[in-house]
Amino acid sequence: MTFQFILFVMHVVSYIAIVCSAFIVSIIALPINCPSSSAEWCQTKEIAAACGVTKQCTSFVWKNIDNDRVNFTIYYETLCADCRQFIITQVWFAYQAIADIVNLTFIPYGNAHEVYRPETQLYQFYCQHGVDECYGNLIHTCVIAFYPDTRQHMPFIYCMDSTFGDIETVARQCAKNASIDFDKVANCTNSPMGNQLQHVYAVQTENTKPAQASVPFVTLNGNGTDEIQDMAQTNLIRLLCETYKGPNPPARCKKTL
Repeated sequence: MTFQFILFVMHVVSYIAIVCSAFIVSIIALPINCPSSSAEWCQTKEIAAACGVTKQCTSFVWKNIDNDRVNFTIYYETLCADCRQFIITQVWFAYQAIADIVNLTFIPYGNAHEVYRPETQLYQFYCQHGVDECYGNLIHTCVIAFYPDTRQHMPFIYCMDSTFGDIETVARQCAKNASIDFDKVANCTNSPMGNQLQHVYAVQTENTKPAQASVPFVTLNGNGTDEIQDMAQTNLIRLLCETYKGPNPPARCKKTL
């Protein structure tokens, strides 16, 4: 075997190695597409990044929630008078008094219903109080998505529920008061992402709230009963304090109990 032949073989092997390495790198570098099903968005950090929901996955799926905290979820719609009254007279004061012992979750959908339109590949929403409410629900949905910390979206929701007027005008003012970028929120409401986020709330509402139940509908640690509903609407702070089993109840709970 001549030296030239050996050198040729070495060049061929080196070339194959370079080609294979480039192929492997190209596979690794292939962009990750966002799955069409929202149930898959939080499977990995890469998928979450591709879908633009890293913050939401971190806050609601990957985060280890303190087991002592009470989980309280409010199913509501933005132009429902009873929902607004409940949020500004019960939820807001509970949030201010005992925020450290409760995980508040807002689901802005209520008694709406949705229809999937194959021609647009989007959902069309029909709301109890008309198109303005559908827009309001979408605004709340996008605010919660972009600002998942309760300390960020709770003041905005309270402001909108306690202020009457044109939906967008009120939302812009409340966003300014709460240091929320409303232009980003508005873009979300007109995007497939906003449509899909609202669909997620639709599915969650339909799987949790009984069809005959009115709104606001609430669950306490995943349970929804008439007793919980009545207590929440009359004395939410007491309900949450009585449910809390942690070692250090806040001072307000000690006074209530």
